[in-house]
Amino acid sequence: MEKVNLQKIIISTLLKVLLMIVVIIILNSWPNIKQSFSGNIPPLNYWLDHSFKISNIILILGFGGYFYYKDLTDQKQLMEKSKNTSQH
Repeated sequence: MEKVNLQKIIISTLLKVLLMIVVIIILNSWPNIKQSFSGNIPPLNYWLDHSFKISNIILILGFGGYFYYKDLTDQKQLMEKSKNTSQH
């Protein structure tokens, strides 16, 4: 019987969460990014204060759990399908 590849699921989930973190930081910091193009660079702590809010952390953790659960259930369903097709 095949086992669920948890290492693959965890790595996939971490990559998705890291991509989501990058997107959230870019979206929250877009006004600062536009200012930096003209030479007005805000201090780093100002950037971090606007990017790492409790709401963003909850969003990241929630979607991280969703991504993990979705990948886990998808892999289990795929294993069930392959098991059913191999029995017929």
